Amino acid sequence: MAHIAGAGPIMIAMTLTSAPLLAQDAVRVTLPSGSEVIWQETRQDNAGGAGLTYRFRFVMPDLAKRTSAAGDTALPDAPDDRGPIDIDTETAEVSGDGADTEGEALALPSQDVAIPDGQDEALFDDPATSDPLDNTQAGEVDPIHDDILWLCQNWVLPRIPNTGPRPREIVISLASRPVPFGSYDPDTLQLFEVFRLPPDKDRCEWEPW
Repeated sequence: MAHIAGAGPIMIAMTLTSAPLLAQDAVRVTLPSGSEVIWQETRQDNAGGAGLTYRFRFVMPDLAKRTSAAGDTALPDAPDDRGPIDIDTETAEVSGDGADTEGEALALPSQDVAIPDGQDEALFDDPATSDPLDNTQAGEVDPIHDDILWLCQNWVLPRIPNTGPRPREIVISLASRPVPFGSYDPDTLQLFEVFRLPPDKDRCEWEPW
């Protein structure tokens, strides 16, 4: 699931660096949904223990409008007295050609659910149709997940160098407007998706948070 900065209790660790301003001739990519993203920059690093990571930053001007279509995902009876969200900065050194780290997140804890007697078999009648990465199930994936997956597979992968170390992870970030890398702006919506790049195939494999 994509993580929207400021929308959940997930700590984001980033190194503050300057980001280039979008030029008039900036690279624009039209997504399958018809929305447009503007490539801002590409970074790489080895921070976070995930191996070599490539980070592609994009600006999507209508990001706020599109994510609002998902509605409020909070449970009706859930209390709304949540505490503040911690957003820190990362101090790890980075390496590479103009490369730095984007955002890392802590995995959310799993929860055991008790199944009433007599219902366990019905829940698993057809396991072949259950796909944990299916973005149509239970609203667990943001409304622009398919666009980001397409972007990774069709725009990002062809731009991964064929020579040199192969990245293990690809992080794609979208922002509603250009912001300096590693900064937090309460007026700017930011969204992150993480993909694993297998060593033996050119395919973006989505990594749920």
